[in-house]
Amino acid sequence: TASIMDMCIPSPQQSLTAALDDWRGWAEKAVCDYGFHVSITWWSERVAQQMAEVVDRGVNSFKHFMAYKGALMVDDEILFQSFSRCRELGALPLVHAENGEAVFRLQQALLAQGITGPEGHALSRPPHVEAEAATRAIMLARITGVPLYIVHTSCKETADAIARARSE
Repeated sequence: TASIMDMCIPSPQQSLTAALDDWRGWAEKAVCDYGFHVSITWWSERVAQQMAEVVDRGVNSFKHFMAYKGALMVDDEILFQSFSRCRELGALPLVHAENGEAVFRLQQALLAQGITGPEGHALSRPPHVEAEAATRAIMLARITGVPLYIVHTSCKETADAIARARSE
């Protein structure tokens, strides 16, 4: 049996339920089991209400991008609001942990140096950029009282932060 967990990403200002309808429509022809995470890409009371509707429809995890400034990145206020709502709903918040502002600034510096190839990706994301965001997300989860899943970690510093949080 094959299963796919796809990431439903609402367009800017799109409702969570409309985005989920779109993703489910695209998945209708699937020949395997599938489920979804829904991404939180903006915040309002409408989003908070729709999180409950999405949970009622079987989705119990919400992904947050701390990276991709100007596109998918959410700030600490949105993380706090959404983590709190996840706690209320019994849902699990997920984070893509990278300090989006730091990555943006490093990218700008690399571009100014003429570094435009694929090596710029790694150079704009040193380990401490991920570890700082992971640690911040862990602290916000602790403050809001919700468990947290940090997806696709890539460095020892982040693994150490997760290990410390688990031991505490």
